[in-house]
Amino acid sequence: MIKLLTEKKSSALLVAAVILTYYGFVVGDNSMGTISKLILLLVEGLLLNYLCFRFGILGMRTNLPLVIFCTLGVLVVPQISLGDLIYGAVFLGAFFLAFESSEHQELSGAYMIYFGVLLGVAQSVNAISILLMPPVFVLFMQAGRRRPRHFILSVIYFLMVSAAYAGLLFVMELEHKIVQLIPVLTFDYSVFNSILFKLTVPFIVGSLIVHFLSLGRYSFRYPNKSKIVNYTMLFQLILSVFLVLLTAELDILVYTIMAASVLLSFAFGYKQQNFFVNASFVAIICICLVSLYFFEILILSH
Repeated sequence: MIKLLTEKKSSALLVAAVILTYYGFVVGDNSMGTISKLILLLVEGLLLNYLCFRFGILGMRTNLPLVIFCTLGVLVVPQISLGDLIYGAVFLGAFFLAFESSEHQELSGAYMIYFGVLLGVAQSVNAISILLMPPVFVLFMQAGRRRPRHFILSVIYFLMVSAAYAGLLFVMELEHKIVQLIPVLTFDYSVFNSILFKLTVPFIVGSLIVHFLSLGRYSFRYPNKSKIVNYTMLFQLILSVFLVLLTAELDILVYTIMAASVLLSFAFGYKQQNFFVNASFVAIICICLVSLYFFEILILSH
């Protein structure tokens, strides 16, 4: 089943598109805004899939990241916003810059500056984008050696972009919007009291636990590299989960979903001939589809 649905890009794209179409249908919002956001979510899945291929992250030819990312997108689809897409873009940008800089160590400082500019632009659109700076800095450190001045330069360029945007707002006499650049956190932990989390998260966590317990038994083409990537993504997952739990900002979940998608791609990709792994793959898709249906029913019943 896994090989059939994800070996070819066309079949994986079709599965991902069908899943997102189903999500849109269940949510019942046919506005152009929502449709556009779902399309952009699919595009981010394609980019994640490409980056995994570009840097040989999985060490095998598969389109699992695309399908899994769009499947786990169920956690953000009900309240999908521009913020979700921005954080996804920041993760993809950081992912590219971090691993690209590991191949070109002499340009690592420049790539850190590029990230500072990228985050500054994101901060101009969504004020809590700055929360992604710590996990991304950790990602850069995991991907290769970095000098302290590289991080300082990244922060400086981030501040310069933010200051330039604030100055533009001041010139345009939109001073009230300058205050919106300051992060405001709600700490509304009731957002976690959702059937979406209660049904999907335990299965995802269980799958990841089984994956890491079996990590030493995978037939990796490049064992050391693959294990390092797994622990790199695990640390990114843990950091992003910590941020979500600490701030109750669900927009950051898309960062978490991308890290989890890479890890689950390892879990399903290297055991795709195993009956129970195929069953788990189908189960996670079904659980996500059903959980959104129940989520919408509960909303309507209230």
